[in-house]
Amino acid sequence: MKKLYAPKGIIPAPPTPFTKDDKINEEEYKRLLNYDIERGVHCICVGGSTGEWSTMSIEERKQLFKIAAEAIGDRIPKMATTGCHSLSKTLELTQYAVDLGYESILLVTPHYLQPGFEATKDYYRKVAETFPNLAVCIYNVPHNTNVELPVEDIIELAKVPNITGMKHCTDPTLTNKVIEGTKNDYFESATGRENMILANLCQGGSGGVGVMCTIVPQELVKMYDLLMENNWKEALKIDESLRRLSILIESEPNPAPVKEVLNLLGFDFGAPRLPLRPCSKELREEIRKELIKLGYEV
Repeated sequence: MKKLYAPKGIIPAPPTPFTKDDKINEEEYKRLLNYDIERGVHCICVGGSTGEWSTMSIEERKQLFKIAAEAIGDRIPKMATTGCHSLSKTLELTQYAVDLGYESILLVTPHYLQPGFEATKDYYRKVAETFPNLAVCIYNVPHNTNVELPVEDIIELAKVPNITGMKHCTDPTLTNKVIEGTKNDYFESATGRENMILANLCQGGSGGVGVMCTIVPQELVKMYDLLMENNWKEALKIDESLRRLSILIESEPNPAPVKEVLNLLGFDFGAPRLPLRPCSKELREEIRKELIKLGYEV
């Protein structure tokens, strides 16, 4: 069996643009994917939390996977976010992604039904066993799910051959324990916390999956490349320059600020679906000022 994909590098998790009649704006989405790929990103995670998967029907999620697969092609690896509360729907979406040529999937930890940790591990194993030639990545995001997958359970799941990594949105000290506990397995630990990509890499992690990777891909790819060259001082300068923007985009519910950044950069990403609200005018102005400081014409 060929070596499966594991999440490594700078991986955008782009939002989904909607038209005025609430349809997916296919051309604008493709435009952003090309923008990120042209700036050197290493993979793209499709239909994640920022992509508003939780407000989409199964058919809309499939549509987004298809648009992205056509736009990305074989240029870089593709990761589809296929997790659902229902295992059968997760398997259905995952099969669809496999048929489109996705190299990996991202599975959010089951939460709403509160199945417990043993059942959660069974869920991950079932998906992995059903698709043994597909890379499966754990999505541990407790501030959204109110479920913190224990480090010991992540380390146990890492021994499943095709569970190859995680997106971990939690305490960096826990990430460090996972990195140490999986060092003998084929498993990569990427962060989903926007301001922790540099720290993750310094810990021995593999990079970041998130919205900063979407809106400032060129800067983060440069930071990653500098770290791979052991040029920590210059990499830190880039990290410092992006901190204020990272704080701003987390100051209102995601993905409203992210969509506003893209709107300011000349894209047409509109606003999130209800129940989320558009970015406030006050935050928009703060974001605009910060983008100007970073050298963008907005």
